[in-house]
Amino acid sequence: MKTAAKKQGRKRKTRTNALGEKLLESARQALHAATTGDMTGVTIREVEISEPGRYAAADVKALRLEMGASQRVFAEILGVSKELAAQWEYGIRQPAPLARRLLDKVKDDPAGFMSSVVKQRVVTS
Repeated sequence: MKTAAKKQGRKRKTRTNALGEKLLESARQALHAATTGDMTGVTIREVEISEPGRYAAADVKALRLEMGASQRVFAEILGVSKELAAQWEYGIRQPAPLARRLLDKVKDDPAGFMSSVVKQRVVTS
């Protein structure tokens, strides 16, 4: 039977996959760069994320009218309730940042967005 002292003195072999090894190596490089100031081999990436557009009540209504949609259809296209879309149009509530990003996409190409979401069929008699 092994004693507690023997268990404590023994190092456990660590097992990692390839991604884990890559992550550990990156952490070691970052620590080295931070402690020594040596930035050799370090890649720094900067990204800029733009703010979504601002949509006043009139902007939301104008976009809906440009799409030729009723409030109900407009809401369905955006995946929100009719009540929420109406509140945006009446200025009761402001669209959340995620909704504003979606409205930005719609505003960029209303017809294209509409055709990507709405399935049309022709019914003949």
